Amino acid sequence: MVHRAVLEPDSYHDSIAVWEGRRAGGAYERFCRQHDGKDVITKQKFVEVSECREALMQHKLASGLIEEMTAAELQFQIEHLDVPHTGFIDGILPWAIIDLKVTQSVQHFKLQQTIWEYKYYMQAAIYERAALLMGYEPEAYFIVAVEPKAPYHVAVVELDTTYIARGHLEWEGLLDQFKQWDGKPAHQHGEDKSQLMDAPNWVPPLDFET
Repeated sequence: MVHRAVLEPDSYHDSIAVWEGRRAGGAYERFCRQHDGKDVITKQKFVEVSECREALMQHKLASGLIEEMTAAELQFQIEHLDVPHTGFIDGILPWAIIDLKVTQSVQHFKLQQTIWEYKYYMQAAIYERAALLMGYEPEAYFIVAVEPKAPYHVAVVELDTTYIARGHLEWEGLLDQFKQWDGKPAHQHGEDKSQLMDAPNWVPPLDFET
């Protein structure tokens, strides 16, 4: 909803119906039938989406990037290593790509962890490749992140080119695995024995002398 409200505001308002009350019962069912084909959302959700959009448009850098877009929700269909890919690039600028994310926290460390865990850097590699094949020449890749709850903090980060290069290598490695896959379900790891679990390597070591 935030994507649609920010990137395609006209489409957003034409495609939703706001319901106030409990989402059950005859009145709610009649409301849904009257607005068949639209996304029925609660008043609370409508307010949250509106506040997210307002926060983004009040953020100087985020709003500047959004307003400079020449295309939004740009669909692509490409082949890479003989494997078809399809998707949508959130925003294209004459010189950059923007990827809009709704995330629980935009604090630097937490956003950094989110980008790593969800492999947004690999998504960046795919989107940059698609943009190049469609004739664009992006020089930068920005993630525009907003929190879904008050006070709706916003952050804009530019992914380092070496980070995107890492994503490209991982992407191609996964494609190689995919092409070797025989179509059968993969076995669960460690079916025949347990594994020793220790703390993550970023946890400070214990001071046993103390």
